Amino acid sequence: MEKMISKKSLFIFNFLIICLTIFTYYADAWPQHAGTCDVKKVDQSPHAGDNGANIVKGDGGYKITTKKETDKYSITLNGPEPIHGLLIYVDNKDGTRFGEFDLDNKLLQYKSCEGIGQHNTLTHTSKDPKTFPLELKWKPDNSSFGEAVVRSVVVVNFSHWFHLEEVKFNSS
Repeated sequence: MEKMISKKSLFIFNFLIICLTIFTYYADAWPQHAGTCDVKKVDQSPHAGDNGANIVKGDGGYKITTKKETDKYSITLNGPEPIHGLLIYVDNKDGTRFGEFDLDNKLLQYKSCEGIGQHNTLTHTSKDPKTFPLELKWKPDNSSFGEAVVRSVVVVNFSHWFHLEEVKFNSS
C-alpha cells in the first residue's frame, strides 16, 4: 500500500527547507556587515572553519598607519589585494571603544557596538571589493585620551582573512 504525503506534511517540509536555506546563508557569511563587534570573536565565527581550520597567523601584508591631523586622526589601511570585509575600531587604555569615525565611503557603514560614542565602529556594507589605500577619519571624544589602540580584521574572502597588528598611538 502506497502512503500519501499530506498537504500539511508537505507544507512543513517546504517551510523547513526554506528556513534551512536562509539559516545557511546567514550562518555562512555576513556580506552586509561584520557578524561581531569584536575582532577576536572572528576566530569563533563561521570564518574560522571546522575546528579553527581557517584561523590565520600573521597580517597577510595588510597594515594600518595613523597620523594626527588638527582635531582628527587619519587611519589608513593598505594591503596587497582588495578586501571584501572589514571590522575596525579604536580602544582606549582601559579597553573601552571610543571616538567617532567620519563616514564618507559608501562601501562602509557604522556598526552599533558598545563603548563611548555612537559611531565608534566601522564595517562593510557589501562584499564588493574595497581598494587601497582606504583612508578613514577618526575623532576622539576627548583630545587628551592618552594611549589608544586600533583593532581590526580584514576579510579577503570567506576563508581568507587576517587580524591586523594592533596600532598604538597617543594623543600627545
